[in-house]
Amino acid sequence: MWLFISIPLVLYDPIEVKSQEKSLTVAIKVQSPCVMDADSRYTGFDAELWEQIAKDLKLEFNYRLTDQWRIFSDLVEGKADIAFSCMPITHEWEETVDFSHHYLESGLRILVLNKSTFSMKQTLKSIFSPLVLTTIGALFVFIIISGNAVWCVEKGSRIISDRYFPGILEAFWYVLVTMTTVGYGDVVPRKWFGRLLALFIMFIGIGFFGWAIALFSSAVTVQKLHEDIVSPEDLRNRVVATVEFTTSVPTLNKLGAIVLPVAKIDEAYALLLKEKVGAVVFDSPSILHYERHEGAGKVKVVGSLFDIQYYGFMFPEGSELREPVNRTLLKLKENGTYDGIYDKWFGKVGR
Repeated sequence: MWLFISIPLVLYDPIEVKSQEKSLTVAIKVQSPCVMDADSRYTGFDAELWEQIAKDLKLEFNYRLTDQWRIFSDLVEGKADIAFSCMPITHEWEETVDFSHHYLESGLRILVLNKSTFSMKQTLKSIFSPLVLTTIGALFVFIIISGNAVWCVEKGSRIISDRYFPGILEAFWYVLVTMTTVGYGDVVPRKWFGRLLALFIMFIGIGFFGWAIALFSSAVTVQKLHEDIVSPEDLRNRVVATVEFTTSVPTLNKLGAIVLPVAKIDEAYALLLKEKVGAVVFDSPSILHYERHEGAGKVKVVGSLFDIQYYGFMFPEGSELREPVNRTLLKLKENGTYDGIYDKWFGKVGR
């Protein structure tokens, strides 16, 4: 979901900005942690940074909400004077609007489930999937039918008792060692019909047993693949959730990932927690914020920043506000104010 901010009445420092009679309108979009709606007010890294700039420039402002698709048109059509909230500086957008100096180095990050919390659950879910359980059930049915057939044919011989118990158990043992090709030789068919039945068990039973082993191996492999996502290259052929119509989609396509686009990043996080996807890839600020707050202990960020991007404040082309904002932004970086805001929202590790 995206938001617009309207900033009425701008009181510029007369040395830096010409006074204007009309109010400023600042367009924003809601995207954690850049801009967030909290108890009828807006907070977040971008919002707090902007408010510090506005305070330094002695600007009075109000926020007004809008959506993602109008954020650029409002600037172009003169309906807004500034826009921000995790807006990457791109060549295409620079042809339409002007950007400030970048205030945040960003890019994409990979979010996966925390192995210590979810690996056992994922493993059990993979091993006891409907297909595996169905195969195991079919295997037991085959053993029971074959064991009863062997007992009927071989009962009364030296190797299998003519009493159903323990004769049937001896027959089950014979079927199992035949299927697994162990062949201890302690139970051997004496009758020709029993030997023909043994051939049937060998051909059919070995296939059943091999299929079951393959399914178990596949389940373990799926879990291992789930845990092996540690870099962008590991996303190839993995199901990865991200927000539709963002720069992360073409990047993931180039990496060979199976992209599952969603409307909002919160939907991607939900899919990850439900183990419907192997990873979530999105803008670094949002990923780092979720890992530290809502997803703490449940998810973790892996790998380094990739597909580097830079965020900036947007202005209509030729805006007189751009230079004062640039100078104030540099000032906040030099006096440590910027670092304090950054560490509050991302921590020192995010730098």
